[in-house]
This record gives sequence, C-alpha cells and structure tokens, in this order.
Amino acid sequence: MLIMLVTSGELKRLFPTEIASDEAWPSTLGEGKGTAKLTKHAVVRVPRSVYAAVPGRNRYRPSQKTPIPHFTLAGDWAAQKFLGSMEGAVLSGKLAAEVIVDADSTDHDSAPAQGIKPVEQHVISSCEGMAPKEAVGVRGNYPIAFGGGQQGSGEGTHV
Repeated sequence: MLIMLVTSGELKRLFPTEIASDEAWPSTLGEGKGTAKLTKHAVVRVPRSVYAAVPGRNRYRPSQKTPIPHFTLAGDWAAQKFLGSMEGAVLSGKLAAEVIVDADSTDHDSAPAQGIKPVEQHVISSCEGMAPKEAVGVRGNYPIAFGGGQQGSGEGTHV
C-alpha cells in the first residue's frame, strides 16, 4: 500500500492538472482540477528479477560501439551504469544512439561517445581451441526463425 501511496503522490506532483484529489489516496489531496483517478492497481513483486551485482563484472560488458562497421549494441547487458533492468536497457539504447550520431556527425568539435571496450585477455585466451557451435533454435530461412514473424497464410511453405 505504501508503494501506491508514494506513487500516486508523485503522479500528482508531476501532473497536477491531470490527477484528481482522491480521499482514498491522501498524497493526491490538494490544489488541482484534474479528473484522472486510480480505479484499480496491483503491485507485482518479482524476486531475483535482476542479477547479483558482483564487483568487477562491468568490465565484461561490451561497449555499444563495435569494431564491425554499422553494427552497434544496445541492451541491459551492454555497458551502462545500471543493473540488468529496463532502465539499463533504455540507457544503453541512448548510448547506442550517441554512437550512431557520432559516426554520422560532421561536427568534430563535440566530444565523441565512448570507444570500443577491449575484451579481457584472459577471456580471449580461454577461448583458444574452441570451435563455434550451431545456434540452437534457429532453423530454416523463414522470417520467424530470425524474429521477424511469419507473413501471409503460410500455404506452400514448410515452417
């Protein structure tokens, strides 16, 4: 209940002309002519929804910029200051956008985005002698195999 009380007060502070004063939520009381009221809510708690932050692990996260031309990384697993979360994914996306803009920019006076992060030498050494494996779950040349979704009726195709 405390989470909803604090959240409703924050919404009232951010949107004073939209959020209505509601006796059920004392944090919304005050000035304002808004009409939006909370009618139902649910607080979802997901234990272990983020990984354990072990010191030194950030050095293994790849940077958004890669040595491959026109290939930029983004995601909660890439280099950024948050844990693996939606906030981390959003920040990583913004950092990736900076890399793309920098690559296309003609303004060389501005500070560039972060560079390519080197891979730890012991990681490279531990991979010597290993052979690449076939990707699991990617079978066929159909759009669904690459996350694109299937188009049309599918008649005459083998999915």
